[in-house]
Amino acid sequence: MIVQLVSFPISRLTLKEREYRIDTISRILNETDADFVMFSEHILKSKDDLFKIGENVRHKHITALFELDELKGLKGNKLYLLQNGKINNLETNQIFSTSEKATENNIEFLIEELVQHRQFDVAGKHFLVIQCGENNILKGNTGSADFRLQNRPDLKRRFFGILNGVDIVLNPVHSRWGRFGCFLCRMRKYSEKKRYSLSCTRIVDNNQLKLARKNPDHNVTHVVMHSKRRISPIYTNQVEDYLLQTYEIP
Repeated sequence: MIVQLVSFPISRLTLKEREYRIDTISRILNETDADFVMFSEHILKSKDDLFKIGENVRHKHITALFELDELKGLKGNKLYLLQNGKINNLETNQIFSTSEKATENNIEFLIEELVQHRQFDVAGKHFLVIQCGENNILKGNTGSADFRLQNRPDLKRRFFGILNGVDIVLNPVHSRWGRFGCFLCRMRKYSEKKRYSLSCTRIVDNNQLKLARKNPDHNVTHVVMHSKRRISPIYTNQVEDYLLQTYEIP
């Protein structure tokens, strides 16, 4: 299958920028040959903008993941899936964002969300979504990562049981991790046992965009791993104000 990761610059989105963003995303989805597209988080102004994109998209084969900032706080970080020509509310939101908030209750609640609302299928592959800082469900440094709550082996078994039942783990991110090595360690953990892990974040400035294009295999904007190793994109766009990279997953 073919997947694409697309990241846009952080912006407050004026009316003109808002219309440009809707048109650009619609064009990307109408022109792509990919089976699945993941967009960086908070790239649209409202749910109405997303439904306009849904109306504009002609290709019914495409599946795309979006996160909207509907309300203040983590409860506003809502996930939507464009699939079979329809925009579907996944009825889920981000549970926690930091290691301090990765409490026993929050982790137990997240595991239920992963089971009930965070899985879907595309082109014969089974996907799981872990939003941004929810990957603090794992702990570890640049060397290795493991389940955070070692005193709850029951939750550990459930979490890794969920991972073992999927092919691809998605981790859309709001802004790049300060401790990037720690982030990569967790992405490697997700990609164990021949799984793939994919993450994309928003673009802070033109320098981040230039570096991603100059060194597409090792940029901080898009990370794709398989069996604990980063894999290279087969295409990186070179002109537009957003970053689009294409990956092939057998």
